[in-house]
Amino acid sequence: MRRKGNTKNKILIWLLSIFLVLSLTLIGLSIFFEQVPDKTADFVLKKIRGDSIVHLPSRQSLIDSLDKKDEIIDSLRMELKKYEKLKTHKRALVNVESGTLNMRAKPQLASSIVAKIPDSSFVDVMYFDTRYYYLNGKRGRWCKVKYADTTGWVWESFIQIQKK
Repeated sequence: MRRKGNTKNKILIWLLSIFLVLSLTLIGLSIFFEQVPDKTADFVLKKIRGDSIVHLPSRQSLIDSLDKKDEIIDSLRMELKKYEKLKTHKRALVNVESGTLNMRAKPQLASSIVAKIPDSSFVDVMYFDTRYYYLNGKRGRWCKVKYADTTGWVWESFIQIQKK
C-alpha cells in the first residue's frame, strides 16, 4: 500500500518536472524569436508535425511598420487641421422631424452624443467622410460639422447644404 502512494508521488513529480522544462523551453524560444509564447508554441508544434511554416515578421519589423504608419497618420492629421483652418465651410440647415439632431463624437451610431442640435439650426460643414454607409436602408455619409463651438459628426441626410 505504501509503495502505490510513493509511486504516484514519483509520477506526479516526474510530470511536473517535464511540464516545468517544457514551459521554460517555450519561454526561452519566445524570447529568442521575439514572439508571444502562444505563437512560439504553435511554431514548434508545426515544426514537429512537419507542417509548412509561415515565418512571422520580427517584433522590431512590426514596430517599424507601425511607426511608419503613425507618421503617415500624423501628417494627414496636420493636413486636415490646415484644411479646417481655411474656414471654407459650407453652411447647412438642420432638418429633422424629432426636434433635435444628435451630434456624435465619432462617425458611428454607437459613439457618444456631444451635442443636440435643434431643428432649423445652421451648422458649418467641415467635410464629409469618404466612405458611404447604410442607415435605415438609405445610403449616406457622415459629415463633420461645427455648431456652437462644438465639432462632431452628423448623418448627411439630416442637413441641407445652403447655396451661397
